[in-house]
Amino acid sequence: MPERPPASTPKDGERPLRRDAARNRERIVHAAREVFGRRGLGVTLDDVARHAGVGVGTMYRRFPTKEALVRAVFEQDLAMRQESAERALTHPDPWQGLVDFLMAMTADLAENRGLHEVIMLGSHSSEPFETARGGMLPYLEALIRRAQESGQLRTEVTASDIPVMQQMLIAAAQFTQGRRPDIWRRYIEILLNGLRQRPDDLPLTTPSLDNEVVEQVMGLVRPEPAQD
Repeated sequence: MPERPPASTPKDGERPLRRDAARNRERIVHAAREVFGRRGLGVTLDDVARHAGVGVGTMYRRFPTKEALVRAVFEQDLAMRQESAERALTHPDPWQGLVDFLMAMTADLAENRGLHEVIMLGSHSSEPFETARGGMLPYLEALIRRAQESGQLRTEVTASDIPVMQQMLIAAAQFTQGRRPDIWRRYIEILLNGLRQRPDDLPLTTPSLDNEVVEQVMGLVRPEPAQD
């Protein structure tokens, strides 16, 4: 698979930036990734400019809106989540493929507050983000179906269970207020033990959420059906 261009590379059709302008843009994107990751998307462009060590005017010339900056920072991250799911689907062990995907995804969300808000809460969304977020459901369904067909995953588990579990794990990480941000790893082990199919499993008595409910909670917007 060809490497993706860095976030600072102008898109096709755009006039290349001067060297100093390109350097400033790269500094801004790098600073935004750090600030968004630690503090979430509630920070201002002025906050990012200070962290990047550039003037406010430079910031607004490169990124006139926060949405534009969020897209520059996280568009590649969303594509990487899809690539992670694709790799998981090719793992020779369906259970381990699912586990690897869940571990990598939860690590990203637990360690990057901004990415969590983009993926799970739909903050500062845009059409490319919506396409990427909505496109994860078929991958989740395929990973779950594959693990269930191998006899390793409980048959009651649905794709809608995954974002709910990840929200639980992120809440556990945030509960420690920075003292044990990795504590989610303990609780994902507990959850994974509960997900495995065993002969003595008691049936789950509460149904999972409908996909539509999860999509509404996450702020996902389904595309309108094509008109004849």
